[in-house]
Amino acid sequence: MKIYKARAPMRIGFFGGGTDVSPYAETHGGKVLNCTINLFVRCMLCPTTTPGITIRSLDLEEVSRMVSERGWEGRLSLPQAVLDAVPAAHPDNYVEPVGVDITMFSDVPPGSGLGSSSALVVSMLKLLYAAYGVTTDTDPHTLAELAYRIERVDLGIPGGRQDQYAAAFGGMCVYHFGGPRVIVEPVMTDPAALLELESSLLLGYIGDRRHLSRHLMEDQVRRLVEGDTLRYHDETKAFVDEATRLLRALRIADFGRLLHDAWEVKKAFSPHIAPPIVDEVYMLARKHGAWGGKITGAGGGGFMIFACPFERRLELERVLQAAGVQLRPFSFTTSGVQAWSVEENR
Repeated sequence: MKIYKARAPMRIGFFGGGTDVSPYAETHGGKVLNCTINLFVRCMLCPTTTPGITIRSLDLEEVSRMVSERGWEGRLSLPQAVLDAVPAAHPDNYVEPVGVDITMFSDVPPGSGLGSSSALVVSMLKLLYAAYGVTTDTDPHTLAELAYRIERVDLGIPGGRQDQYAAAFGGMCVYHFGGPRVIVEPVMTDPAALLELESSLLLGYIGDRRHLSRHLMEDQVRRLVEGDTLRYHDETKAFVDEATRLLRALRIADFGRLLHDAWEVKKAFSPHIAPPIVDEVYMLARKHGAWGGKITGAGGGGFMIFACPFERRLELERVLQAAGVQLRPFSFTTSGVQAWSVEENR
């Protein structure tokens, strides 16, 4: 029996987050610098003699089922929407065997701020393309745009475009939004340069932000449309070029200090971005040597990233852990979504 598997990486957003969100991206042009890391959303597809499709989310402990006559049963709306967007995966197209089981899980909790939802969509699309022999319109640009449509249009989930593109392309890149086609600009491909930046960073989980995410994004868009935060978006976008210049010159300390400057501007997007727990953790990190840092997603909680000198790293680890921050080892990746198959006896 052939089993299909796929994984898509999550990302750390360094600079420009929020400028990839409509309407700013279309009217002013968005620009984001991020890099994928070795934390993934993973999916597996197994043929089965049970009719229809069964989706199992191991981390959410949820199951959804679909047979052609009754439609979907269950609450896993995101993977359901992915399957609905790939006609080749519809149960009416099955010949032998008559159905499939799809299992998935994420390496991090939901609402982490690392782009796990988009990584799930991209991973599932790649999985289905591999399993059903879809070979047209499968390039990374098309994959990312379809993932964006599923999340933002089909399901109406507020957010931007950077997560889908990061999961599809991978690596350290600047993404330029707003033109007829998203421009993907690789920033650093030298392994030594990536290792040097990686060695200065700490990634820590401070708490679930799922209950804040929709309200937070809607609040940011409202403030932008009303003109309250346009200049902050422009400043946030301008940081991307300076950060790229510093990275290419291997000025890691200055890159870390720029993170602090950008974080101070990003907090002006919405008062909900940095609740008291975020401010407390950030001030503690700065007190113990961090050059700078930020929330890795839209705000409110999830993961935070901190940049610090080599000689202060252990000190910073100790104080953050004592404050309840769950540190998570990671490394950068240079590849986007991947799919493969294996033969298994089940």
